[in-house]
Amino acid sequence: MKEIASILLASDSLAGMDIALEKAAMVEHYTGAVVSVVEVTYDSIAEESAEVVTAEQQSQLIEALKAAERNGLRTLTKPFAERIANLETRVLWNKNAAAGVLQAQAEAAADLIIKPVSRHGGISDYIHTPLDWSLMRTAPCAVLVSREPDWSQPERVLAAVDVADEQHEDLTREILQTAATLTNVLGTELHLVCAYPSLGQSVNDLQIAMDYEGIKEDMRENRRARLQRWIDELALQVAECHVLEGKPATVIPDLANGLPATLTVVGTAARTGLKKILLGNTAEDIIGRLHGDIVTVR
Repeated sequence: MKEIASILLASDSLAGMDIALEKAAMVEHYTGAVVSVVEVTYDSIAEESAEVVTAEQQSQLIEALKAAERNGLRTLTKPFAERIANLETRVLWNKNAAAGVLQAQAEAAADLIIKPVSRHGGISDYIHTPLDWSLMRTAPCAVLVSREPDWSQPERVLAAVDVADEQHEDLTREILQTAATLTNVLGTELHLVCAYPSLGQSVNDLQIAMDYEGIKEDMRENRRARLQRWIDELALQVAECHVLEGKPATVIPDLANGLPATLTVVGTAARTGLKKILLGNTAEDIIGRLHGDIVTVR
């Protein structure tokens, strides 16, 4: 099981925070974790010329804005005061929302960040990276991107792993342990999925004569055996293992939506430089296609 001692519920607005807080309360009920609720806020008043707004006026306006957000947070969290034993709230002033959340994560030593989903749309997301994408790429802990449906009627948890990737076994273990813990939180069943390559078109194009169906069966059986070893090693209670042909970015959301899965747990790659700016990873590719929540583990 994955230990969750500290939860950070964070966003740059209050939108979706009520549903996300319900989810944080469920995790806290199972784990006993401390819950910190943080809103990162900023206003361009901080950049106004001193010729227009004096430093004193600017300071007063910023404090008034922060006070208004603190009042909103108090109103939001008041119904949870008796349900969550250790509940903290605060407002952070930071132009870079992701940096503010990561600062709060470090200060709280959070094991799990819960972030209400941002809206996504086209190429602008690759230039002005939405906060949830940024956290999936950079947060040192698991990130739960919360969508609108609550967990009052949970269905399944789906853990997506690449068991053929022996170089990232620590990541596989973290994904499976996180998924197992959240399965217990929801009181539901755990499913595992692993994709294997679809080479049919390549084989046809190259006119290679080989036992293609036999190769596919070998790939499937190899992954089934590896999944079973993980199940045995971690003593997981698994309802079903799905070994499916195709690209993970297609296979995972199709299965998650078809089951359906309340939560899908995936691994996410850490990238730097141009790759970080221009290239998505599997988690980013599927988030817009999932109907349920997604948890990313780096």
